[in-house]
Amino acid sequence: MGSSTNYTCPTSTVTDPAQSPIVGSLSFHQLITIISGACTVFACVLSFYLIFRHATHYSLPKEQRHIIRIIFMIPVFAILSFLSVIWYDGAEYLKPIESAYEAFALASFFLLLCAYVQEDDNERQTFLQTSGTMKQYTAATIGSFQFPVVMIVLLVVTEITQATGSYCETSNSIHFAHIWVTVLSALSTVVAISSVLRYYKALKPTIKHRKPLSKLVGFKAIVFLNFVQTIIFSLLTSNNDLKPTNHITYNDLSIGLPNLILCLEMVIFSIAFLFIYRTQEYIFKASAESAVPLGHGGYQGGFMGFRAYGQAINFLDIIQGIVSVPGLLMSKRTAKKGGKAWVTGPQVSRV
Repeated sequence: MGSSTNYTCPTSTVTDPAQSPIVGSLSFHQLITIISGACTVFACVLSFYLIFRHATHYSLPKEQRHIIRIIFMIPVFAILSFLSVIWYDGAEYLKPIESAYEAFALASFFLLLCAYVQEDDNERQTFLQTSGTMKQYTAATIGSFQFPVVMIVLLVVTEITQATGSYCETSNSIHFAHIWVTVLSALSTVVAISSVLRYYKALKPTIKHRKPLSKLVGFKAIVFLNFVQTIIFSLLTSNNDLKPTNHITYNDLSIGLPNLILCLEMVIFSIAFLFIYRTQEYIFKASAESAVPLGHGGYQGGFMGFRAYGQAINFLDIIQGIVSVPGLLMSKRTAKKGGKAWVTGPQVSRV
């Protein structure tokens, strides 16, 4: 990455024409602020309702803590996108936070798949060893837990380079941080998603009764859409392909429009998640069999689910997973040399 003292970030040559209201007396910016605000409120209400349902029917903490984290991704995306619509100048500082939380949510999804395989860590490790799925597990562990580390580092780099003027979103020159952050983010995302997908395919015969496919598709759709939209608008911005009109400014197109789209998508996903991450399978039914092995002490979320919220925001399990990666790599190397390797991996049983 170069320094802005040696290279000058090209400023946009686009000049906004004189603006006129687009609907009544409302400008385009005011209109999308209202729409994105309404979408954010709607998406947050539905998401918090679903989180509350899981927290108050917290029968399997080892699974539901991860589900709560995944659902919370919708309010995070919606609120940050809404704030970006309101505050164009601050959007460049807010958007990287989405990617950082997305990485933690994907790591939680991987741990959810692990919990589906076996609740007990030692029993799960034994199953992975004997079933021949250890290779996919190792790759998914590394892929999942490199993602939060990389995205946190890129978040810090982005914030610093934005503040110092060496980020330069309008240029794809290797002398600015923007192109490096974009490429590294794309590579890290692809590695994480592909490794988790291969892990799911290897375990599909074992966990298909838990119906994880819809959860995988729903989560992957959010990550994929956000990834694609970020790349598309980044390219359009850097190539000056966005042309303002007398109703829409350049910032409306480059910042307001993509964040409005994301707010609209969060409405759709908040509705879909009510069915994808429904609570019915975690509710005790005296007269019906359930695919979920209930009976671990009743609902354990505490008063109004506060214990569940506390466990969900405790990311020590993900930190432990990140710390386990070096040992996992060493164990993998030992196995290649013909030694006996026992892989510990992330501990999903700690709640």
